[in-house]
Amino acid sequence: MLAHRIRPPLGGSWNGKVRFALLTVNYNTTHYLKLMMATLLDQERIDLVSQVVIVDQDSRDGATGFLERINDDCARVTVVKRKRWLHHAPGMRNAISALDRAERSIDAANRATVLLHIDPDVIFLDPTALGTLEVCFDNPEVAFVGELRHHLFPLPEAQASFLAVRRDWAARKDISPWVHHGSPAWWLQRDCWRAGARGADFRNNQEGYALHRGRTAVASAGEYSPWSAYASVRRRDAHFMGVEGGRNTWHATERRYAEWLEPGNEGMLVSRLAEVFS
Repeated sequence: MLAHRIRPPLGGSWNGKVRFALLTVNYNTTHYLKLMMATLLDQERIDLVSQVVIVDQDSRDGATGFLERINDDCARVTVVKRKRWLHHAPGMRNAISALDRAERSIDAANRATVLLHIDPDVIFLDPTALGTLEVCFDNPEVAFVGELRHHLFPLPEAQASFLAVRRDWAARKDISPWVHHGSPAWWLQRDCWRAGARGADFRNNQEGYALHRGRTAVASAGEYSPWSAYASVRRRDAHFMGVEGGRNTWHATERRYAEWLEPGNEGMLVSRLAEVFS
């Protein structure tokens, strides 16, 4: 937090042009991260993604080779490795800092303007998802976009697993950063509402643009990092956001990309990513 006050994130001014920086935190979920990246490649407007930042939280599931290769081969992919305070919110704050470092030498007009926070166990289903998400920011009053929920907090809140936030809003001193909590981005969204901005409802799960598996890091921690606080969480079953047929949709997508997900074949995925992000 001290660093946030001394050197605020690169916010820049909003010019109405969407360029996504995809930010994700990997914690023994490399299989799912690969699947997310594979489905991302099928997006019709993948050109909207200018940067990708992956923060790896000391994963023990064989992540090293894959992450090192995409970091080395993909110029617009940054991998950050962390060893301490392995919670989701600090990881996401580190992702924003890494994005700032990666773009300090880039002209302001070409920097990412929207932070697209996505959990690694999210898959893109509809190839128009990014293009549709872009349109949500046509309204200059919109500061963040996600699948809004109205029953948990006094103001509408989007789950942090798929949340797009304008970078200029995220950089404001009156907007809270991500915090270590079950709803880590709630305070950020609350501050945006209070400051006069709006959140737009993008029903990514319920309308089939994407699908969040859920509880994946918790289950993986039990297998690979049993000393972790995540491993003590009792609810470990994937919930697929309550989407009807979500489990079948997920497994069908895994089968579709099965060849790329094999550990020995990760070079195929890295090569395709390098074509897009170099």
